[in-house]
Amino acid sequence: MKTITVKNKTDKTLQKYLQDEFPLLRTGILSKSHRQNKIKVNSKKVPLDRKLRQGDEISLYIGDELLIKPNKTNYFLFSGDSLDIVYEDDNLLVVNKPAGIPVTDENTANYDTLINRVKKYYKDSNVTPALCHRLDTGTSGLVLIAKNRDFSEYMLGVFKNHLIKKEYVCLTYGIPQKNHSLHSAYLTKNARDGYVTITQKPKSKDSKPIETEIFLNAHYDNYSYLTVNLITGRTHQIRAHLSYLRLPILGDSKYGDNSLNRKLKLKYQLLCSKTVQFGVLNDKRYSYLSNMRFTAPDPWFIEAFMNRKI
Repeated sequence: MKTITVKNKTDKTLQKYLQDEFPLLRTGILSKSHRQNKIKVNSKKVPLDRKLRQGDEISLYIGDELLIKPNKTNYFLFSGDSLDIVYEDDNLLVVNKPAGIPVTDENTANYDTLINRVKKYYKDSNVTPALCHRLDTGTSGLVLIAKNRDFSEYMLGVFKNHLIKKEYVCLTYGIPQKNHSLHSAYLTKNARDGYVTITQKPKSKDSKPIETEIFLNAHYDNYSYLTVNLITGRTHQIRAHLSYLRLPILGDSKYGDNSLNRKLKLKYQLLCSKTVQFGVLNDKRYSYLSNMRFTAPDPWFIEAFMNRKI
């Protein structure tokens, strides 16, 4: 049994107070424990929506494993459990990330990140997972995760030497003039505002050259279904470059058309990292991955587009 005394004035309900104190006490667990008389206030069972008062004594007859408070070493325990694994071996894990889940949160304000879900998945093993690259929170699709330090360090060189090819699919407002086109420009990052700007010529000494390849798969009205290949891989490159080309991605609140997004009731950008393919790897430890290609299932918005429901 664990006993807690409410030390300060509060307007929180019993449920809110307990869930703030112990994030692992999710609503289902809390409700079940309450029904089983495992939660009492001043030695009595009270409703979960009862407002607490300073001096109230809460008694919890709940397992210690659920009464853990977050700290730097256990944040992953407070993440979700769902993990869509596309491929796994001793070195590499490939996961299909849903839109809305950040790959990581360095400020630890959000416990439910992709890397925390992976750490939770491996919590009873000696695997030390590390992200090989990132996707925006609102972008779905494939993420590569190294399962050991040697492979993680090797993958830095793989990305630096462009030995990874990534292919995306998306829906845009606007139709490309050609079925296939290659576009070059410059990207300038504003780290403070989390925003990038695309220009035809360098904007400053920090401007980086970018190349984006576009394939038109289908279109109707003024909507397009595109496949996009990243020749270079800069922050927000696809989202910003397509917007610059007057092909904003549907659902993109940063570079897109927010009035249209609201009309279509879209919460996240309709962009998915669909395929990832390795080039030829010369290191004997990892050469088995040479030319290996991983593919995510079609995201929900492709079927919606084909049925003209978007």
